Amino acid sequence: MTCLTKRDFFEPMTSFFDGFGWMQKVGDEFDKILNGKCDFEEEENKYLINLEVPGVKKEEINIGLKDETLTISWSRKVEKNQESKNSRYERRDGSFTRSFSVKGADFEKIDAQLKNGVLTIEIPKLETIKAKKIEIK
Repeated sequence: MTCLTKRDFFEPMTSFFDGFGWMQKVGDEFDKILNGKCDFEEEENKYLINLEVPGVKKEEINIGLKDETLTISWSRKVEKNQESKNSRYERRDGSFTRSFSVKGADFEKIDAQLKNGVLTIEIPKLETIKAKKIEIK
């Protein structure tokens, strides 16, 4: 009688890829970074921010100011049907935070609007006192 050992032909490849589980975590982090594409413009008299926030309600968005830094954050919980047998969920629960330096901004006149999944924030700059030459009489 001979003892036979059954071998999986693909086992060496399977065990090789087991060590790459960390790549999923990296992919998750990149997804968080990419899930808030932003345009930031500084003009002579204002800052303008356009931030993509698809599927996020205005009630879920927080905009805060501290020490000339504007911080935008939100979190989202995706509802999933637990009773469904065949499900695939590509949208994820998650949170997002992004900060911007807005030196010399007039914080009393900030305007924020959410339209078609894009958050637009306009931040006027304080009027600067221009240098003036004083004539001696």
